[in-house]
Amino acid sequence: MTQGQWMAKSGGKKEVAKAVLKITVPRFDNSELIASYGKTLIGRCMNPSKQDMKILLFMLPRIWQVEGRVFGVDLGLGRFQFDFETEEDISEVMKMEPVHFDYWMVSIVRWKPTLPL
Repeated sequence: MTQGQWMAKSGGKKEVAKAVLKITVPRFDNSELIASYGKTLIGRCMNPSKQDMKILLFMLPRIWQVEGRVFGVDLGLGRFQFDFETEEDISEVMKMEPVHFDYWMVSIVRWKPTLPL
């Protein structure tokens, strides 16, 4: 079959096989890394175009009354993370659910590792 016949038979669409690259990461003990995220909350803005992330990271610790004991980071795409110093602070913050900011809801969950099966 010539290339022209193949193109006509396939409807004129040229299909190209994509190369699959495999990346292998060596095994390592990540238990210390997992433990370091043990006091972390992950959140997501429900309307990131209307919610200013910098102000959210600045104001939520004040609203929760944990200012100075928590560190917030913008993860991009409307997502953020708060690292707490104590378990008690996380418990108190989670009791204040549901959370809203700038007239929109904010989803906040406790971080937990996803381990391969």
